Amino acid sequence: MTLEEILQDIHGLDAKLRELEQTYTLLSEDMYALYRLGELEQSRDLIRWVGYYELRQERQRAYAQALRERLLAWRSHTGRAAPLRPGLAIAGA
Repeated sequence: MTLEEILQDIHGLDAKLRELEQTYTLLSEDMYALYRLGELEQSRDLIRWVGYYELRQERQRAYAQALRERLLAWRSHTGRAAPLRPGLAIAGA
């Protein structure tokens, strides 16, 4: 997956998580802690919510790794810090 695709996934997952948070008046981090402690009754929404949350965590790790790789490639290619531009402008590095 490209950095852009990973970021798009993160934004989509954020929207799904936000919808569930508003429905249940509970932040995803708290839901996940309660889930891990066995304090929440199993339901279809809970399973979906846990899945979205875990996938978002996975995508965030993939994003961090892809960004590090892209920035290292930029630095080794140009010898300078990456400019902040739309799209980060370092895709060709």
